[in-house]
Amino acid sequence: MKVCSSDYSMCYYPPVRHTNAHCTLTELVGEHIRAHFDSDLVPSLGQFLLARLTPYPYLRFPLFPSSLSLSSFSTDLPRDSILTPGMMIDLIGPCGAAIEESRERERVLLIADDSPAVLLPFASSAIARAGAATLILAQPYPLDSLDPRIEIHRGDLITLTNELAPHADRIFIHLSHPSPLTHHASLVTHHAYTLLTPPTPCGVGACHACYIKTNHGHKMSCLDGPFFNLQSLISNY
Repeated sequence: MKVCSSDYSMCYYPPVRHTNAHCTLTELVGEHIRAHFDSDLVPSLGQFLLARLTPYPYLRFPLFPSSLSLSSFSTDLPRDSILTPGMMIDLIGPCGAAIEESRERERVLLIADDSPAVLLPFASSAIARAGAATLILAQPYPLDSLDPRIEIHRGDLITLTNELAPHADRIFIHLSHPSPLTHHASLVTHHAYTLLTPPTPCGVGACHACYIKTNHGHKMSCLDGPFFNLQSLISNY
């Protein structure tokens, strides 16, 4: 059973489970391989999975979905990935705290300095509920791989954030490199979330490798993240 907070933020789910997923398709998207899977284990919005993609039994790779459905998901992997259609992969999950689906006519703003793939499920959630999704990009990206209903802006992230953030109901950020953007005044609200991706070896909070320092003490990315309220991180991140 899902348990949700009362402040329109996050939902928590039962312990992780183990399964296999079937790779049905791989395609090149920019500098990444987008792999599509059929699976009986699909994360909720904001969550991720841990996959065994190497021969080493205790090393797992985090899979952050770029799309979600009831029985399938896709994820972007390094271009040298050895995944091919027909392969089965070993999964555990779901890991992390889910983010509530969009409300009716919600306006979401996505901010990425490189690839926006991990933010795309938030756009899909808003669009499915008659809302709007706007994406700010700092780098070139294959726009033909994106939903044409997403409004795209490319340029300086801080300039575009100044312009667009005041009109958003919720904001989701994925930065590959540290940026002063995370301290930007327009984003210090309880509706802005950033993806933090420290190493997550276990996925259940046992190893403490993924702890994040927040204004409310140490949190585990695999339990309390990987999307964190920017307001709770602003003095530490």
